[in-house]
Formats: sequence, structure tokens, C-alpha cells
Amino acid sequence: MDLDVLTKGKKLSDNEKRMIEYLMSHTEEIDGCPLREIAKRIYTSPATIVRLAQKLGFSGYTEFFFFLKNQLKNQQITEATIDYQIDSASIDQMIASIRDIYANQPNKFITIYATGFSGIIAEYLHKKMLVNGIKTLLVSASDSGGIISNNIENISMLITISKSGETQKVIEKMRLAQQNQIPTILFCGNGEHSANQLATYAFEVTDERPFDTQNIEYSSFFGKLLLLMEYIVAAMTVTEKTPHK
Repeated sequence: MDLDVLTKGKKLSDNEKRMIEYLMSHTEEIDGCPLREIAKRIYTSPATIVRLAQKLGFSGYTEFFFFLKNQLKNQQITEATIDYQIDSASIDQMIASIRDIYANQPNKFITIYATGFSGIIAEYLHKKMLVNGIKTLLVSASDSGGIISNNIENISMLITISKSGETQKVIEKMRLAQQNQIPTILFCGNGEHSANQLATYAFEVTDERPFDTQNIEYSSFFGKLLLLMEYIVAAMTVTEKTPHK
């Protein structure tokens, strides 16, 4: 893996580059190791590693490590494309289950949570659902954490979006929902993530640029995600038509 993929546009010291090189070349060895132990091996502090991860655009060390382990090690670069076909057969059952959850709790809100670029998509989904008469609540990273926890009894399901599947704040909200027996719906990129292990239903969208955490390069991920969401909202709001006599 080319180090430039991670460091493009970043000003890093020689020591920071050495830390990245160590982590990239020892992912299997350090998998499961406490951060303090990893820091000891490379003669630095846990806080320094966390700051480095954040400097590279990750929320923290955990997201950075999963990125290295599950994406960079097995990266498959494909051309970004706008030719997108929704495999309805593989997701229609999940959509039907989501629709049933909403129908059985019509007085509760569907809560949507996302950060960064995913937050823009979350806002679109929020408005799309509202104009279709679906009660939704949009919560962003800048909102008080109490919005979800203090209204937990009024939430029918939690929808989250995380391109990497390792966004720490998203994972925290999903764990909170799980603890309160609230179904979670996840939209994420391809691959194994911490988030899809917590999700009740997970919709994966092919991500040709999994290591582009800053969304700098051309990518069809968010475009395909919008199309998928359009399909899901349409399926949730479809009504049976009575044939004319």
C-alpha cells in the first residue's frame, strides 16, 4: 500500500510517517492489542496515535485501524460509475420489515443520525421522508447527545449512515439503540465493519474509494446511496391500488 494514499494533502513529520508505516505493516500482529501496548512498541503515547488518526481524517484510532485492516489490506480499486442497478430481490424483505416496524408504531419517530458528508445525505433523506408523511427526527453531530437518549421511548427505529462503517459517534448511537431494543438501519460502504455487526438491517453500497476518507476523489458512493434511499422511501410509502370497476 502506497503511503501517499493516506497522507495526500497532509503535512506529516518523519515520526508520524514511521508510525503509519508500522501500523500498516503490522495490522495482523496488533489486532486486538490495547492502544497503550501499541504506543509502547513504537515509543510514543496513546494520545499521539489518536491525534495522528484524527489528523488523517478519522474520528479516532479505532476507525483508523479498521480502515487499515479491512480496506487497505484488501483494496480492490474499481472505476467509479453512475450505471447503478438496485438488486431489489436482496433488499425487498428488509424494506418490508422496516415498513412493518413503522406501521406498528405510527406515533413514534424514525430518527436519522450521520456526520460529515453522510450528514448531507441524512438531511436529504429526512426531508424526503417528511414530504411523504413519514415522521422523522434528524440528529447531527453538532446536536446535543441528549436528543436521542432523552427521547428514546419515542423512537421507532434509528437510521444511521457511515461510509467507513467505523464512525465512532455513529457506533455509539447504534449501541444506545441496541441497549434499548430499538431496531437500527445502517447504510454503509462495502466490507466488514463494526457498524454492520450492530445493525438490525444493513444496506451496503459499493465504495470504489474506501481509503478516500476526505471524499476528495470522484466517487459514485453517495450518488448510488441517494438512489437506493429513493427506492426504499418509495417502497415504504407505496399503497395498494384498488382496480376500477
